[in-house]
Amino acid sequence: TWNIRWKNGTINVDDGSVSLQGSLQLIEDSIQQGVTDIILTPHHNSRYKPQPDKLRVAFEEFKRAVKCEGYDINLYLGQEVFMFENYKQLFLENKVLTLNDSEYILIEYDYNNVGDVTEIVYELVRLGYKPIVAHPERYDITVEQLTEIKNIGGYVQINASSVVENRLGKMHRKVVKFLKLGLVDFVASDVHCLRKNRFLSASKYIEKKYGKQVKEQLFTLNAQKIIKG
Repeated sequence: TWNIRWKNGTINVDDGSVSLQGSLQLIEDSIQQGVTDIILTPHHNSRYKPQPDKLRVAFEEFKRAVKCEGYDINLYLGQEVFMFENYKQLFLENKVLTLNDSEYILIEYDYNNVGDVTEIVYELVRLGYKPIVAHPERYDITVEQLTEIKNIGGYVQINASSVVENRLGKMHRKVVKFLKLGLVDFVASDVHCLRKNRFLSASKYIEKKYGKQVKEQLFTLNAQKIIKG
């Protein structure tokens, strides 16, 4: 997943690529990483609050541009939603998008203060959603909290870069622990224009360390559930 920022006369979207050409380059890079399906997840947070209908228009225009360039890839739309104090209203008033119009919703928290992360997941599950916690390795979050999140119906998504980049230090060590304990459901590229796509290397790493079955589950089978709704 990544975020697009493209001036197309309709909407500017967050802090992703700064041009159509930049977005197309990200598509090409992803295909080279072996990616066949992408869910684009522009942010909804205190700085970026795009209207869902405008996002859909921009997304359809982008899909046409990708098709015109001849790229063989499937694109879907969603959002990465920051959990404000009034997060429930965003969902009750349909101000944010789920992943590919499914029950799955990608959520993130304040890096410095996640608050009661398990309570938020629980409330979203009660509303009928399947919340996916994005990059928990960035937060001050415990294994016990992640375990509880999964037990109450939530899911866990880590970044590919955190899997393979030792320079990330604490985040890399956390991801290794999460993987060993079987707490991870999805691996995402989380690519922006200035971030290297580490999807393929993360896939190879996980297959080598944990086996082909785990790799297939994290990179293909679970993702297919979102795509198929």
